[in-house]
Amino acid sequence: MPLRDLVIDIEPLRASPDFRAVFIARVVSLFGLGMATVALAAQTWDMTRSSLQIAVVSMIMSISVLVGSLWGGVMADRGNRRTLIIRARGAAALGFAGLAVNAFLTDPSLWAIYACVAWDGLASGVSFTALMAAAPTLVREDQLPAAGALISLTGEIGSIAAPFLGGILLAAWGPAPVYTVTAVTTALTSLLLTRLRPLPPSTDPDDGDSDGDEGAENGPKRSRSPLAAFTFAFRDRVVGGLVLLGGVTALFNVPVVLFPEMVDRHFGGGKVMLGLLYTAPAVGAVLVSATSGWLGRTARPGRLLLVAAFAGGLATLGFGLSQDPVVAFVLLAVGGGAGTMYEILEYALVQHHTPEHMRGRIFSVITAQGTTGDIVGDVEVAAVARWFSPAGAAIVNGAICAVAAVAVAVAVPGLRRATLPPPQEEDGPDGEAVPADAAPVAPRA
Repeated sequence: MPLRDLVIDIEPLRASPDFRAVFIARVVSLFGLGMATVALAAQTWDMTRSSLQIAVVSMIMSISVLVGSLWGGVMADRGNRRTLIIRARGAAALGFAGLAVNAFLTDPSLWAIYACVAWDGLASGVSFTALMAAAPTLVREDQLPAAGALISLTGEIGSIAAPFLGGILLAAWGPAPVYTVTAVTTALTSLLLTRLRPLPPSTDPDDGDSDGDEGAENGPKRSRSPLAAFTFAFRDRVVGGLVLLGGVTALFNVPVVLFPEMVDRHFGGGKVMLGLLYTAPAVGAVLVSATSGWLGRTARPGRLLLVAAFAGGLATLGFGLSQDPVVAFVLLAVGGGAGTMYEILEYALVQHHTPEHMRGRIFSVITAQGTTGDIVGDVEVAAVARWFSPAGAAIVNGAICAVAAVAVAVAVPGLRRATLPPPQEEDGPDGEAVPADAAPVAPRA
């Protein structure tokens, strides 16, 4: 395999100024959010000395992201997505500014933290969903896997580096300056995203245009209801299969919440071992993202996605069975890599197989699915661990994910046979590869 087919494909960054602006804004935003996450946990603990209160803050954030993503999906299919993204990021900056002001007070308010976290969650849910809906208009369709890999890589690097940097700033300055930095970086993302061209939906949802070749009078009207996304997913063999399998993998994911107990009772060791377990999935994810150039050229992306889901389930199952910390680390890294491969292919397949006027709501469903899985999944795995053991819970979750991958592969052949546009070979006027029937690119504002 040529080296260029192995390393991550950065062509979307070179070819699309819009995607480049989004990429830079995402990197800046992730570092700010990662630092704020550490500051929130530390400040809440210092104020309350209660892990329950930290969990409450996390749950408020998750629920507000869920609501924001569902609402943002509808709004992204109705209006200009560029405007929606910029306003949502600006709103998030105000929320972080509120956290900073509260932290500077002599007696900070816990209720103010709740309110600002809820506000930030709503804004983040809206902006993320609108951005995912707009992404296919920023790159060519054959570049979707590469774009997904770049997005995934920034997320994983941010999850490793940002909390570490946040901890250093927190120790040096305290939470208030950290929130201030986050507010500034979030506002900066809004400025960066003003470089995007207008990103309106394809048509007015109520204009009566048909999805096929029929005239407006005879064609079915496109519903703007959030429930239309579920109807579409139920009928579409590819997107429906992805939603089904994604729901299972989100709910029965790697039991991260049990890592402290497993280190204490199963593996032995202290904080260093615990830190390694938390880091292992991100290490595997970064390795896969950095060597993902070949994913955009695979002939059977749907089949490979199912293999990745199956491998991730087996890795989690093996983690539960492992007795050696080194083996556990390797298996978690394998699971993190398989999960990233799944996410890259899921991103590309959903974008390719979802009509443009429906993308906002479909991604709101997928985002809500992941958020709900995080909330309910922690409760599920904790309950199973009490019934069996932490290791037993990992075995159960891994087995369910592996079986689900096989079941979906058998029950949804459309997903197994799903394809993506092949890499384009023809040279355009500027030396870029473009399809023969490519539509003209919308002019920048």
